Amino acid sequence: MSRFAGTSGVDGGGSAWSPDIDAVQAAKVVERVTGNAWATDADGNFIYVTPAALAFFGTSLESLNTQPDENTCGWRRVIHPEDYDAAAAAWRRCLQTGEHYNVEHRMLRATGSYGWARSTGQPIRDAAGTITGWYGTVIDMALPSRIGEYRAKDIDDRLADRSAHDALQSMDAVHPHDRSTVEQAAARAFFHGIPQISSYRQLQSDGSYRWVEFRVEPDYSISVDVDPAVARQDEPWTMASSFGETGDAVQAALAIEKLYGGAWAIDTTGQFTYATPTAQTSIAMTLEDLNVLLDGKPFLEGGRQGWQRGTHPDDSERAGETLRRALKTGEHWNVEYRVLRANGAYVWHRAAARPTRDEQGRITGWFGTALDIDVYKRTEAALRERERQLQQLIDTVPALIWSTMADGTPAFVNKRFTEVTGATLEDMTAPDGSPSLGVVHPDDRVAAREAFLHSVRAGAPYIQRYRQQRAGGSYRWTETRAEPSRDEAGTIVQWYGLSSDIHDLITTQEALRESEQHLQQLVETLPALIYCALPNGKPIYRSQRLRQYLGFNLEDTDGLGKSRLDGTLDAVIHPDDLAVVKERYAHSLATGEPYLLRHRLRRFDGVYRWVETRASAMRNGDGEIMQWNGICLDIEDQVRAQEELSRAQENLARSSQAASLAELSASIAHEVNQPLSAVMNYSSACQRWLTAEPPNIERAQKTLERIVHSANSAADVVSRIRALFKQSTDKRDSIELGAVVREARDLLAEEAGRRRIRMDIEGESGLRLVPFDRVQIQQVMVNLMRNGMDAMASVSNDRVLQIRAFRADDVVRIEVRDRGWGIQFPDKIFEPFFTTKDEGMGMGLAISRSIVESHGGQLWAEKHEPRGAKFVFTLPLDVAKMP
Repeated sequence: MSRFAGTSGVDGGGSAWSPDIDAVQAAKVVERVTGNAWATDADGNFIYVTPAALAFFGTSLESLNTQPDENTCGWRRVIHPEDYDAAAAAWRRCLQTGEHYNVEHRMLRATGSYGWARSTGQPIRDAAGTITGWYGTVIDMALPSRIGEYRAKDIDDRLADRSAHDALQSMDAVHPHDRSTVEQAAARAFFHGIPQISSYRQLQSDGSYRWVEFRVEPDYSISVDVDPAVARQDEPWTMASSFGETGDAVQAALAIEKLYGGAWAIDTTGQFTYATPTAQTSIAMTLEDLNVLLDGKPFLEGGRQGWQRGTHPDDSERAGETLRRALKTGEHWNVEYRVLRANGAYVWHRAAARPTRDEQGRITGWFGTALDIDVYKRTEAALRERERQLQQLIDTVPALIWSTMADGTPAFVNKRFTEVTGATLEDMTAPDGSPSLGVVHPDDRVAAREAFLHSVRAGAPYIQRYRQQRAGGSYRWTETRAEPSRDEAGTIVQWYGLSSDIHDLITTQEALRESEQHLQQLVETLPALIYCALPNGKPIYRSQRLRQYLGFNLEDTDGLGKSRLDGTLDAVIHPDDLAVVKERYAHSLATGEPYLLRHRLRRFDGVYRWVETRASAMRNGDGEIMQWNGICLDIEDQVRAQEELSRAQENLARSSQAASLAELSASIAHEVNQPLSAVMNYSSACQRWLTAEPPNIERAQKTLERIVHSANSAADVVSRIRALFKQSTDKRDSIELGAVVREARDLLAEEAGRRRIRMDIEGESGLRLVPFDRVQIQQVMVNLMRNGMDAMASVSNDRVLQIRAFRADDVVRIEVRDRGWGIQFPDKIFEPFFTTKDEGMGMGLAISRSIVESHGGQLWAEKHEPRGAKFVFTLPLDVAKMP
């Protein structure tokens, strides 16, 4: 197998000289239209590859032809290992059989990543049909959708000077000899999605030209629906009966047609001499239809030609005028217009044509092709709309969005960023291209810069909180996050950041911390033992006072083989109280009911003290228990005081009982004393009558009768008192209330008469109370009635003591009214040991209220109109025994 080397050749391309120049020429024809082509000799050795393709794939002609071993092709290094065997086998088969070469495989790019591509090739044959060489092209199969950024780099000083996009907009800045290169590269990138790297001479302000390098990078992410083309496979290939001077143009068209399936040739007047079926049937026209003069005027003179009928009315005049100008000037023809398909739909096409010249440079014809770019046009429109929507979304998102280049140079800030901070992209960029961070508070700027530069160097995500300036000059806390965007090789190509206003969050957190600190101090200073527990009761917090009280911390009971809750309870609860504490606490944990219990708690010194423990559940918005909050109050002193109070009350009860007995004894003595005094007086009188001379038997007899009467009176008094004490031996009785009232009246009748007080008793009959202590109720009645009498001691007349007893709902209401001077100290009369009497103990009303309340009733005092006081008490009525 022969080898060819060298890099000089036709038109400065990457080629080696070969006698098989027809393959190179065919490749050149393809390259002129598509921008990318290759040629080999009959054995498959590369003799030409478009320089842009070599640059793109990062290889050279020599590398492609270097054969590591007998069965390996040199271009193996640019094919994915998993795809090489199939591609190489297909290439060998085509070299042997002359079949058309058409293979899809992944190809290594200059970036180090693999991308899918399609390689196509056709053989060149001599007059005897022998294959003399091959020509073809490689098409990048990456999904296209829009052209990415064009970037131009000044080769002389390596500084980006001017974009290729700008160059394409003004071709006057491109050296005339380089314009075709620029056009081909841009077209190639757009139509086939293949990145292009090339160079051209660019016009400078001083009139000189300077070499610049530019890159065209497609960047696609959208697909759109495309109307299908209509082809007629049964149509014959059509060509003119005579090519005239367009023979070379037809041959060039045929070379293109073998690779792309569609091409045409025209003469210098615009008349078609050749068109492949695809070119014709896509618009349903024959060669004659394409060439007909629609208005009888030659095309070059401004007439309309038949092919313009299949062109959209809005594009027809422009397409015709640009082709007419190219025919007259020899400029390359490149135009986009909509073509009417056989199915009635207009689709976008990109037409390209190049002239052929004779040895004197005279144009002899034109060859070209028309590529369907409808998908790209629709995709471009969809991308513009998507870009508009994305920009609108970015500008309306309630956040500040920005981006930088890989080195941190600011590249973008959204509209809201500028509105909120008042800073533009220029304001955010320092003179050296680094981020200025001018909106960051001066006190936070150094830390923010160091953190961002660290992220840029390390490629780590950036997150920082700082105060950010607002358009009005104020500062607000902001959290900024940024993530790097990487290419397929993992290289960072850009940074995207988001700044969120967290001022309210920060101020709220600060307020919460202050509040928490305040509450913590409050909890620690409260004279109480405070704790918190999980929903299952596990202790999670104890106040310092509680920890000091118990003498150990939360974790000190964890290693006892028990749960923290059981370990704590067993350690601090009195053994006699432990069972009930666990039972009650478990019930609260299970039901969520509040916990309240008094028990003894072990102090750090081993002393058990009485405490009152309370706990309640803290719930979230859904009612779920989040934790338990509890408090222990040391009530040891209170319990001791209560015990002392109970003993004092017991002693007081005994004293009250003694006082009542003293009062009752005085009453008994008073009532018994009167008949006994009468007996003594009558006995003395009787004795005088019997010792008189002569004895007065009649008067003595009458005196003895009076003695008997007085003795009977004394006996009645004693009988009533005996009956009263006899009844008191029964615990409780249920008799008619009227009997008790009458007995109290009879007991005080003599005293009332002596004091000239009239007792007026009125009440309902048949009032029966629930079982009660007759003696105690009798004691209350006597006490209240005697107080009423005492109150009227200084009243000269109208001394009436009224007793009323009647039903009021389910109770009996008893009222004792006097007509004295009223109550002087209404707020104190029921207090123990308070009295307004010179010889009183001040216990009567206090004892009376205690008795009434022990029977389920109430006792109070009211003002009696028009004068005096009214004491009222109630007792429960035995409703079941009422008629």
